[in-house]
Amino acid sequence: MKMEQMHKMENDKDNYELNRTMLDAIPIGVTIFDENLNVIECNNLILSLFGTTKHYYTRHFLDLSPESQPNGDNSREKAAEILKRALNGENLTVEWMHLSPAGELIPFEITLTRAKYMGKYAILTYQYDLRNMHKMTDELKRQSKLLKERLEQQELISEISRSFISSGETQKLINQAITKLGNYYKVSRVVIFYLDYESGDANMVYHWSAPKSPARTGNLNIHSLIKDSFPQKMYDTTTVPIISCPDTATSTFQEFRDLLKDGISAFICAPLYVEGLAWGLLAVEQCFTPRNWTDNEKNFIAMTTGTIAGAIMLDIYNTKLKDALAKVVATNKAKSEFLSNMSHEMRTPMNAIINMTSIAKKTLNIERKNYALEKIEDASTHLLGVINDILDMSKIEANKFELVPVEFDFKKLVKRVVNVINFRIEEKHLKLTVQIDKNIPKILIGDDQRISQVITNLFSNAVKFTPENGSIDFDSQLLKEYNNKCVIQISIKDTGIGIRKEHQKNLFQSFQQAETSTSRIYGGTGLGLSISKSFVEMMGGNIWVESEHNKGSKFIFTMRVARGTENELQPKSQKESLRDDFKGHKVLLVEDVEINREIVLMLLEPAHLEIDCAVNGIQAVDMFIEEPEKYELIFMDVHMPGMDGYEATRQIRAYEEKLSGAHKRVPIIAMTANVFKEDINNCINAGMDDHLGKPLNIDNIMDKLRNYIIKQE
Repeated sequence: MKMEQMHKMENDKDNYELNRTMLDAIPIGVTIFDENLNVIECNNLILSLFGTTKHYYTRHFLDLSPESQPNGDNSREKAAEILKRALNGENLTVEWMHLSPAGELIPFEITLTRAKYMGKYAILTYQYDLRNMHKMTDELKRQSKLLKERLEQQELISEISRSFISSGETQKLINQAITKLGNYYKVSRVVIFYLDYESGDANMVYHWSAPKSPARTGNLNIHSLIKDSFPQKMYDTTTVPIISCPDTATSTFQEFRDLLKDGISAFICAPLYVEGLAWGLLAVEQCFTPRNWTDNEKNFIAMTTGTIAGAIMLDIYNTKLKDALAKVVATNKAKSEFLSNMSHEMRTPMNAIINMTSIAKKTLNIERKNYALEKIEDASTHLLGVINDILDMSKIEANKFELVPVEFDFKKLVKRVVNVINFRIEEKHLKLTVQIDKNIPKILIGDDQRISQVITNLFSNAVKFTPENGSIDFDSQLLKEYNNKCVIQISIKDTGIGIRKEHQKNLFQSFQQAETSTSRIYGGTGLGLSISKSFVEMMGGNIWVESEHNKGSKFIFTMRVARGTENELQPKSQKESLRDDFKGHKVLLVEDVEINREIVLMLLEPAHLEIDCAVNGIQAVDMFIEEPEKYELIFMDVHMPGMDGYEATRQIRAYEEKLSGAHKRVPIIAMTANVFKEDINNCINAGMDDHLGKPLNIDNIMDKLRNYIIKQE
């Protein structure tokens, strides 16, 4: 086989693995159709949703729908029509009912768009499972139906109840009900109090007074009344308890006698129970003259409170229903916009990578080639950032993200972030000022990577939304320190486009930006601020924004970190600088992917290391056992065929235990794209000493070499 063909096969394999990884990283179902409307690719999530295999799915996709859709359309004919429209360049979003091999009907919302795949047009579909949304909607309908049934079961015993049920807004009907109640009994006042359990206050929310009745100035002590006279919880409201007083002036209770200051001479009180909990109290009051209440009057008041409590419950449910439906609408809108933004954010850098690679391969001009490579590097970095955002958010939402606190130099952290973002600042000719509070301890203990990520996100937004020749100000302050814990506030202020007040509430929500037009103009996934908010809250802080439209923005966050040791973190010594030349030192690189081996070998070429390579765990173990003292360090990939890196490490450690005490334990460092804390813990638990995340960073690799090889000397 010719060398060119071998390289092409390797590139095809790498492209396939990249595409496969990207497909499986997307948190929704994805299916790709070719020009003949056949399934040519899909991700694991859609297979999981259907509970089937890729072999079955790609060959029987059209069988995974009922004969007809809910609107009566023939599924096969409609599917062919929709796919052809998408193939002709039309972007579509449709609802579709699928049928799993197990016979379960699964509702989907499907977004279809045309894309280039392997040099030909293909149809890319995003398939969103609507079952959870439908369950929520059905539950809301069930709750509403349940409430209606409860209200209908109540025997309406008077015109008050019948008119109340019949028409109008709930609050207006309650006012009408207590008005009719007061006029019917010819009393002075009818009042409804709401009990606020958090504040302990009783608030008068409905009030009716007869003409010439005195104004009510005081409230009954509702808490005492509930505690002393009524159960706080009551689920059978057919027999609501009441209390009454025919003459407050002669009552044995001081609380009743105190009511005379409001002119109340007689009253009936009954609790209002909503969903079994005492929500408030209805009071029917007679002023200036005593009144002997009949049993019929008392019973009628008790039953009326049941009707009013039902109305209040209906009002609460209607409010919840409206809020829930509004959230569903907002979620659907945010989802649709997110998918559109994500498609743009991923396709744009991929387009640059693919086309700039083609340009670099064809050109003989070294400057043009370098230019293309720089653009490929920029696009790759952007794409990696998008993927990292998605992975971070998925971990956060699954409550699997944990902070990793370490000692770090705060000033150096800020300097590193500024150095990373500075080229973009210079491109737009922005003025940057950095202010670090001298009271902030030099060495802190916290998750420096996540702190850097938050600051970088805020800096990136400031640069993105600030026009040329604008300014950005970074400020940090020590707010307080207690028990060796520091509360630090960091703010980044810009002179950019600003944010309207009504849009600021969306800033820190997942998949959303301030305005829908923002992503189209400036780009972005809409995840950065949401991720930043999660990290800040994990660090015991808060994040917020102060902004005016066209007047710039100021993002502020606080965090709680520990004070580190007073000893300054030492910079690399002259000896360590000289030891960046590792000539004469031998390491073993265990990596099954050839291009990854080539990358490591080329990155470490200036270090003059002697590097042997193993293509899987089995070969690595054999090479180590053959010469246990040969290698001073092993770089170990994790996922490999035959024997993975975990098992290879365990076997190496087991063999070392059999060797004599003179054998020096060889450091093993994981090289893997699995970069979450649980992944790192898995490496350590398998017997590895450290971890390097992919994509590899040469500075990090050199740090490990200095740490593990120089340390041994």
